[in-house]
Amino acid sequence: MPPALDPIETLCALDLGGRGIGRLVVAGAMAGAARSLARAQRVALVTGFVARPAWAAETDGPSGTAVLGRALRRLGARVVYLADPPVAPLLEACLRVLGEPRDLIAVPAEPTAALRAARAAVSALRPTHLVAVERPGRAIDGGYYNARGRSIGAVNAPLDALFLRREPGTTTIGIGDGGNEIGMGRVRARVVRDVPNGAKIASVVRTDHLIVAGTSNWGAWGVTAHLALATGRALLHAPVEEARLIRAMVRAGAVDGLTGAAQPSVDNLPLRLHQALLETLRGLVGHLKTRRGPEAAAQEEETA
Repeated sequence: MPPALDPIETLCALDLGGRGIGRLVVAGAMAGAARSLARAQRVALVTGFVARPAWAAETDGPSGTAVLGRALRRLGARVVYLADPPVAPLLEACLRVLGEPRDLIAVPAEPTAALRAARAAVSALRPTHLVAVERPGRAIDGGYYNARGRSIGAVNAPLDALFLRREPGTTTIGIGDGGNEIGMGRVRARVVRDVPNGAKIASVVRTDHLIVAGTSNWGAWGVTAHLALATGRALLHAPVEEARLIRAMVRAGAVDGLTGAAQPSVDNLPLRLHQALLETLRGLVGHLKTRRGPEAAAQEEETA
């Protein structure tokens, strides 16, 4: 019997960009990742995507990562963020907006040095969970590509290597929206079949849990929503905070990942649309909490 439809997952997987990502969704993965993260003790989060060599890092990823990281810290986990030079200012700006500790490790730009620094940081943390939100994952030929099949390896540090050689006992989670991100190795055959340029760009990097969403920020929100539902805590941010996050990223140098414009949009979808989806998600969590009642919530805790 197929798994029951998850309304949170369904909402966050809306393909408003018309990229065919709906066929990549792994049903139930969002709730499964949240169940695992609800028990997390130490989490390393990796984010950031430079979509073209001449561009800055994009607005999709850093803000969703900061929102998810805040939720995990509030639930008692130690949280550390890893970012390369194009992404670090964006992530720092998001953490500042949310009033979060800036436990950010900015690795060098040079690939070997970046990987050495990232591995040292992860080794020191000994994470129970390693999470990637909108981060390039290598293709079958070892290269890194944007959605159009252009090489972007020179402007994105090879942080996917952390997922290829993880510490024993570490749970890995990938959140993406295009097929070329860390985690998409779980559905590589679908990416090759259903995504334009899929045979070239499809990532081979697998994770234990893969969340596919309309934008990667929405995927991070969906996991946060499931954490809120499971714990009864108010963990999602508000639409007014979303506006502050996106504008802070643009001020820090971010661009829209599809247009390259320094404007408050994500994947060519305007800010007001993201705010509307976030408000709907918050309402949906409230509705599901009411419908489930305390008995169902207690049952969920027992099985988590």
